[in-house]
Amino acid sequence: MPDILSYYLNKIERLRIDRSHGKPAPHKPILLLAIIDLFEQGAIRTNKIEPSPQIVESFLKFWHLISLDKPRIFLPFFHLKSDKFWHLHAKAGSEQLLSVTKQLNSMAQLASVVAFASLDENLFLLLHRADTREVIRQKIIEVYFSEQAENFRAVIAENLEINNIENLLLESAESKNTEISKNISDTPKRNIAFRRVIIRLYDYTCAACLLRIITLDGETAVEAAHIFPFAKSYDDSIGNGLSLCPLHHWAFDKGLFSIDNNYKIIVSTNFEESGNESFLLRSLQTKEIYLPKEKPFRPSLTMIRWHRENAFS
Repeated sequence: MPDILSYYLNKIERLRIDRSHGKPAPHKPILLLAIIDLFEQGAIRTNKIEPSPQIVESFLKFWHLISLDKPRIFLPFFHLKSDKFWHLHAKAGSEQLLSVTKQLNSMAQLASVVAFASLDENLFLLLHRADTREVIRQKIIEVYFSEQAENFRAVIAENLEINNIENLLLESAESKNTEISKNISDTPKRNIAFRRVIIRLYDYTCAACLLRIITLDGETAVEAAHIFPFAKSYDDSIGNGLSLCPLHHWAFDKGLFSIDNNYKIIVSTNFEESGNESFLLRSLQTKEIYLPKEKPFRPSLTMIRWHRENAFS
């Protein structure tokens, strides 16, 4: 393993990087830091790395430490293949197109051609191990970001704390032990962890209207809503969360709609509305909400009952 680790440290130290604008372009090393972050979160379990909102989100945390320019994550995702340990796999029917493509112009174009990337199997195994993963990460910082090393390490430490809280929230839901989540101190990191867990479990989709928008900068149209308000419940458990767009978050908090025990929407009659029929709250009546695939992560019926009895009008 030491020889294999040394081999990849050497490869990473000599990334093929654009130097035509003076300073070496930071895109490739930042993408690698983002990938390492996702391994640490447990978000990468198989050797299939898709161009996903999670990668964009992680990439941007590091990118904003060094640049205000457009991040253009599609560039390193595509061009890292030139370093021979990163391999692109075409979407069905796009094999020929990918083989002749020399340059991409957008994340949308990347996603239309590339299904996923994979790593050399040995590098994939190294990144699954906490000790070798950390050695690789520190090498990237030392070689490419030595002047900003303190800032990078601070972000990594914060990410680790947030990841640990996310894992506790997931563990709490799976074990049905809500005391685990209640024992996490109320901090900004806990708020971030709750938001990230909820919107990912709902695949960045509004549970009420099924709206799903993700920008090329990793922004999403949904928010993590509490069913039983946190100010009253102090409960950030996954069962107390819903992914909702801003309109339906507001309407849910105001009690204009709620949810029955079959996860179907019930709409209040105590308000007036007008406009395009497809956007009206009453068009949601009896529709089933969008749910996480795994049952332990679905909304708690106890929390939903509280909302019907105390917030719904």
